[in-house]
Amino acid sequence: MIAAEDTRTIKKLLQKYGIFKKDTISYHDFSRESRIKYIIDVLETGKNIALVSESGTPAIQDPGFKIINECIEKNIPITVIPGPNAAVSALVLSGLPVDNFLFVGFLPKAKAKRKNKLLELAVFPYTLIFYESPNRIKALIEELMEKFGNRKAGLVREITKIYEETIRGSLNSILSEISQKKVRGEVVLIVEGYKKDLIRSFSEEDITRELINLLKQGISKKSALKVVLSRYDIDKQKLYNIATKI
Repeated sequence: MIAAEDTRTIKKLLQKYGIFKKDTISYHDFSRESRIKYIIDVLETGKNIALVSESGTPAIQDPGFKIINECIEKNIPITVIPGPNAAVSALVLSGLPVDNFLFVGFLPKAKAKRKNKLLELAVFPYTLIFYESPNRIKALIEELMEKFGNRKAGLVREITKIYEETIRGSLNSILSEISQKKVRGEVVLIVEGYKKDLIRSFSEEDITRELINLLKQGISKKSALKVVLSRYDIDKQKLYNIATKI
């Protein structure tokens, strides 16, 4: 049996290779828990099921991980056949460092969670990989410029398809290039990691003031400490001692 994100697409593929008697069922973001239970029940009878996605690799920004976790809990053997992956492909095409990178995927939609996530990511020294819809990519770049500054970046869309395109430069230059046109297709945005430029001369009052300003913005204490640690050449224990006084 094949569990597919879109059964219409997988049937086209099966027809191309002359496979006509394969059972297919749908499994996607909106599938109910009963569908997962059915898949597990079939597996427990000793049958095999292939999980395929519409594009990319199943379980990467995809609900396939729920089935995988269920299989692991019930000792059902699983394996993976490596296939296309937009995140890694876009990273290679961007020309940005690939030795250390962080897959972010889609950012949270809730305002507070999104704000805290961006503040946390702003101090990561790794190349960052974002997924975003073509309709919201301009807004995301503007948001990143506000929180990260004008870093190097690469925007890759429609990977391996006819209209594949890679735009490299700064966040600002990429925004300028796409601002006058409608962005189409699946989009991956690769952004340069944070480069430390530590402030070495400071007083306890400077640190206290910085922490208070961050907390007033609604940033969690944990995230505020991370931001200050990224900006100042300060011992972690000393910072925590200052924070306990606030």
